[in-house]
Amino acid sequence: MEQAQSIAFADNWQDRRLTDLDEWPLEKRQAIPAEGERADSSAWAESEAVQSAPWQPPEGWDDTAAADVDEIQLLNFGSLEFDPGTVAAHGMFEDRTGITINPLEITVDQAIPKETAFLQAGESTPQGFQVVVADSMSSFAEAGHLQAVDPLFGDESMWDPIQPVGKQTLNYNDQLQGGPAYLEGDLVHVNVGLLEDQGIDQSVIDSIVNGEWSWDDLETCMQAFEGTDAYAWAYRGASRTYTTRDFSKHYYQAGGEFVNDDGTVTVNDEAGYYTLNKMVGWLDNGWVPESVVNFGQGDLADGFVSGQFAMVPVYGDLTGQAQSELGDDYTPTLTPQGGSDAPNPTRAGLASPNVMGINANAPDAAKLAAMVYLDARISQMTAWWEFVVEGNQSWHTAVYDEAAETDAALYPEIRGEQASRNKTEIFPQQRSIKQNLSQECQQAISGSKSPKKALNSVQEFIDTVLDQ
Repeated sequence: MEQAQSIAFADNWQDRRLTDLDEWPLEKRQAIPAEGERADSSAWAESEAVQSAPWQPPEGWDDTAAADVDEIQLLNFGSLEFDPGTVAAHGMFEDRTGITINPLEITVDQAIPKETAFLQAGESTPQGFQVVVADSMSSFAEAGHLQAVDPLFGDESMWDPIQPVGKQTLNYNDQLQGGPAYLEGDLVHVNVGLLEDQGIDQSVIDSIVNGEWSWDDLETCMQAFEGTDAYAWAYRGASRTYTTRDFSKHYYQAGGEFVNDDGTVTVNDEAGYYTLNKMVGWLDNGWVPESVVNFGQGDLADGFVSGQFAMVPVYGDLTGQAQSELGDDYTPTLTPQGGSDAPNPTRAGLASPNVMGINANAPDAAKLAAMVYLDARISQMTAWWEFVVEGNQSWHTAVYDEAAETDAALYPEIRGEQASRNKTEIFPQQRSIKQNLSQECQQAISGSKSPKKALNSVQEFIDTVLDQ
C-alpha cells in the first residue's frame, strides 16, 4: 500500500471535502432524485445535487493502480432502499472516478457473522464492508483483517470538522482502521402532552424540555404514572444488542466508563452497580412495564408513538415519525444526567458509529480505489445527505448549523448538541464481552440474579478473556 502515500489526501482537503451554503446552495442540494429512484446510484450521479457537489478525488489517485479498477464491491448493512445517503455517496464517487460500486446488501444481524466467515477464510471480496465500531472492529483489527487507512487523515487538522467520536473510535491500536460510514446516536423523545396530562409540575417539564434534567426528574415522572396504563420511561431487557446499549447509556449517565486509564476494562464498579440496581429497581417499583423483560429493538419507538411511553431514549431517526404522529405534543431533548446520588452524573449519550473497513485480503488496486471512496464518504456533502435525506446523525458538525439556517431538517440544533455529547468506547474482545454483559443484565432484570452478582460475573469473564 505504498502507493497510498502518493495520493494527496491531505492536500487541498478543505476545498474538496468541505463546503458552505454559498458554494453549494440549498436549491442545488435539494435537487435530488425522486423518492422512488433514491436507491439508484446512477440517478444520484445524474442529479444536480451530485453534479454541483464540490467533492473531487484527491490528486494523484489516477496515477496509482486504482485507475485500473473498474468495480469494487462494498457490503452494506441492509437494503440501500433505506440508505439514500449511502447511495448518494456511491453516485458521487462513480461520477468522479468512473469506478462502479457493486453493493452487497445484507441485514446487520446476518452481515456480522458473514463478515467474520469471509475474513477468516482469507477471501478477497467484498473489498469493503461496514463494521459496527462498538461491536466487531477491535476483533477484526486485532486479527489483521482491516487495512489501515491512515493517509485519509494525514494531517491532524483534518479531524477538526468531525464529531469528536470519530477520532475517538476510528483509531485503534494506533492505526486508522477505516473511514466513517454512518453515525447514529442517542436522543430522548418526549411526549409533552402526556406528561402534562399526568399533572407533572411545569418546572419539571421545563427542565426536561430544556435539556437540564436528571434521573431525579425522571423518577418524579415515573411516580406520576403509577396506576395508569402508560409509563414515563422504559428500556429493552431481552436483546443481545439493545439490552447492552440501554445499560451502557445509563451507565455513562451515572458516570461510568468501561475503559480505565491503564487500559483495563471494568464494569463492576460503583457506577455499574448503581446503574443496574436502578434499572431493576424501576421494574420492581412498577415504574417501567413488566414487559421490558421481553423488549427488543423496536419496542420503545413503537410504544412511544402509540402513547404508551412519555419518554424514550432511542436514536434520532425517530424524530420524523414522532413529529408526524404526535404533532405539537412532541419534542426531542438531551439525555438526562444521572441522579443526585449517582457516582459522577453526566449528560453523555451513546453513539453508534459505523466504519467502512477495507478488506486486508483485497488486491492493492482495489484497496486504493476503496480509499478514494472513503474520501468521498467523509465529505461534508455526504454528511449532508446522511442527515437531511436519510435521517442519520452527521459526522460533520457544520451540517447541523446549515440545516438549522435553512430549515432543511427537523430539530438540527438539539440533535447536533446531543451528537457532540454522545460517546462510545473501543476495547479488545468487545463483541464477546458485550454479549456476556447483555446476558447477565437480562438475568438481573428478569430477577434470576442480583445486579451485583450479574456484574461480578461479567467482570470475571472480562478478566479471563483479557487476561487482566
